[in-house]
Amino acid sequence: MGVSGYIVLARVRGAALPLCCALALAGCAAHHPRPRPEPPHVPIESRPTPQPPPADTVRAAPQPPPTLLPKPTLLELAVSDTSAAGAMLRRCAGRRLLPEQESTWDATASLLAQARAALLRGDVARGRSLARDAKQLASSLGCR
Repeated sequence: MGVSGYIVLARVRGAALPLCCALALAGCAAHHPRPRPEPPHVPIESRPTPQPPPADTVRAAPQPPPTLLPKPTLLELAVSDTSAAGAMLRRCAGRRLLPEQESTWDATASLLAQARAALLRGDVARGRSLARDAKQLASSLGCR
């Protein structure tokens, strides 16, 4: 290495020390933020109350548009679920099912019979619940 190489190395070393010190100080300053002055402690009762907005600027929240279709009744939902579960059971009829599927089919048929009995005696809520359970169970059969 010639004389010029030592001069460049000396300049780099000479510049490295102040650069390292500047970075170290800047890094330390970022970790210690200045403390904020505490707000004065004023009891809530003595704070000023904001004025309400003028009456002409107060607007009520917009109402959602009315639905065009009425909500289905429990009886309609029970009939829909019973029909869907029955259709799923009919799709599986006559097929060879695995033992697990056979027990699911039997449980679904039992739930459907219970749902129909509940609807016939006028217990619509119980019939709806049983029909929904039968539909969910029948959907796990996988017969298409």
